Amino acid sequence: MKQDSSQQFFLLIVLLSVTPFIFFLGKNFLLTEFFSTKYFWLAVIYCFSFVFLYVCSKFLSKKIVIFILFCAYFSFLQFYFFDIQQFLKIYKDGSTRFYVLFFIIFISFIAAISSRSLIFRNFVFILLFLNLAISVYNLIPATKNFLQTFFNTTNVIDDSSGTKNLTSVKYPNIFYIVPDGLTSPKILKDYSDIDYKDSIKNFEEKGFSVPKHNYSSYNATYLSLAALFKMDYPVTEKSTIYKNRSNFYPSIREKNPKLLQFLKANNYEFVIVPPLWGGGCPKSREYRCLTPKPNSYYEKFFQDYAVKTFFQNSLISRVLSRYLPYKDKNKMDDATNTVLDKMKTNPEIWSDGGVFTMMHMFIPHTPYRKEDCSLTDRYEAPSKEGYKSSVYCTFNRIHELSDFIIKNFPNASIVVQSDHGVYPKIIPKKKKFVEFSNSSIDHRMGAFNAVRGCGSNQAAKLNQVNIVKNIIECLIGSKQTNPIENKSYFGFYETTPEFGKVFRVPRK
Repeated sequence: MKQDSSQQFFLLIVLLSVTPFIFFLGKNFLLTEFFSTKYFWLAVIYCFSFVFLYVCSKFLSKKIVIFILFCAYFSFLQFYFFDIQQFLKIYKDGSTRFYVLFFIIFISFIAAISSRSLIFRNFVFILLFLNLAISVYNLIPATKNFLQTFFNTTNVIDDSSGTKNLTSVKYPNIFYIVPDGLTSPKILKDYSDIDYKDSIKNFEEKGFSVPKHNYSSYNATYLSLAALFKMDYPVTEKSTIYKNRSNFYPSIREKNPKLLQFLKANNYEFVIVPPLWGGGCPKSREYRCLTPKPNSYYEKFFQDYAVKTFFQNSLISRVLSRYLPYKDKNKMDDATNTVLDKMKTNPEIWSDGGVFTMMHMFIPHTPYRKEDCSLTDRYEAPSKEGYKSSVYCTFNRIHELSDFIIKNFPNASIVVQSDHGVYPKIIPKKKKFVEFSNSSIDHRMGAFNAVRGCGSNQAAKLNQVNIVKNIIECLIGSKQTNPIENKSYFGFYETTPEFGKVFRVPRK
């Protein structure tokens, strides 16, 4: 084997192992705030393992290089396991995973043998480098925003640590629950036939104020929760069109947001319980982050959103989830259950009062759940029955936690406020705002609000911008001087033509 060929084999093995990581970065270049150090360490270790195997082959037999090439090709193709499986299902009913596995093994074997040919190697190099060039090109404009978000934690801490407390009094705890995608009681009845007694009456019996129909500040999580942290509307119909989400949720958590300053000024500690999607725990030490206790290192490893999403379509994910002990793949998304467990084992966190606990539960958002909150693949989204089942799971979790809070912290304020409602059907990606029906907008903007505690009747009518301020001012006895105006805006995600714009929506 010539020296040049040996070097090309080495380069080919490295490219096949590292390219999926770069492809994933390029595909998600507008979402760089979700990438953690764990993802990059995974990329380094994953690639180094192939380099190590290649170096070892130099001391054994050069024929082993072909086997390592086979492994590299197999590694590369297995990341498309789910995509190939979905393609084959078009032509064949039932399970196709064994056909896909055989196909990947066969192609990997042919590619490894063919790689002895210079022409074939050059063909693979051209394909890989062209795709890498596209991925890197996409990453260039996002690099600056990513580095600022990733490395500015120290500055944020220094700035926020200078915030002076206006009082040393410990006011009652506030529990802020975000059930992702839980629409208003009116829409629950219209869309999935959930009865009044399930959506309102049980809450009212516990002392909650529950409006039948209320609008969220925005129709998308990254905007509505940014409004919560900014305590203002981060973007309006008059704003400049934005090109990425670097100023919204979850990135806004690291930028000393007004909510964090306001809570500190009133002597509140910020306890946050994020879902898997929500960027994980903030890097800033100004937050106390709670996560579920993992049962294994594997479970802990896959509690990282970037890592889990990177592997979700791969054969590796299917093998690990089937044969390794990981009972609840979405444990982090069940935030209220995490808090309930912590309150039973570590009640001292809340015992002195003055704690604002934000729980972002990724329920009733897909994947759908049964009423006992176990995951189910019975329904294909969007599904009224699947959504209905997940809503009952949501209510069960919230009632279980609120019962515990009311019993142990009777003076605490409890806020249940969803980030947006539900789309009644699949929305085409190319659809523009003017093409949305009033019904679709109403279903998506309608948000579930329920408030128990100080000033609950007024607070329950407010959206994310003013609700926390209103509750704390009630607790400290401060009077609201300016009239509060709820506004609502309709925004978009990256895959749509109007991403970067928002449109004012009149409240129904």
